Amino acid sequence: MTDNTDEEYALRLSYLEQTDPNSLAVARLYLEMASNHPPEEREAALKLFDAADEIFSFHLPTARDAAVAGLALSLNNRAALEIEAGEWGWAVDAACQAVELRQDRLRNCVGRRDDSERLDLGYSLAALVLALQGAGKLDLARDAASDAVEVLGTFAGMRNQDAFILLTKLICIYADLCSRTDQLPNAGVLLPLAKAFYGARGKP
Repeated sequence: MTDNTDEEYALRLSYLEQTDPNSLAVARLYLEMASNHPPEEREAALKLFDAADEIFSFHLPTARDAAVAGLALSLNNRAALEIEAGEWGWAVDAACQAVELRQDRLRNCVGRRDDSERLDLGYSLAALVLALQGAGKLDLARDAASDAVEVLGTFAGMRNQDAFILLTKLICIYADLCSRTDQLPNAGVLLPLAKAFYGARGKP
């Protein structure tokens, strides 16, 4: 982080900690600060992730949805940092935990649209794929990529640019991992996508 950014964060953190040092706002700021650290500042970032996670966990009994959302994002971003740093074991661990939390959030979406939770899970599954791939666990990475494509398949043919970009990248990664592990792609996962994309052609 730059000196100006450090000063800005210090001012914001000082104000929030004076109000309530264990607030979700403080945890979110710790998370934001950690997520802006480059891989060469890994140790400093991990301390901030740990501080954020401690506060998020503290709020699980009283503000579960917000706390779980914060923990999942923290673990997802921690996994991204570990991937960049080439710390594959830690990356797999963090991504697995993020996937579990986001799977629970998606399952709990009853009676309302789940686009946000579904896309979040897709991002965490993508992180898990990259982590497993880096760790040399190609069979597990392939299976995780298949799960990710299936989760994001709901967006096929829809006008959601973020989901479309992530889905197409994961389809390519899945196909490559199938080739590298001498497995045929799962037609049950890919055919519905092809039908959805074909059916969306020409729609405004």
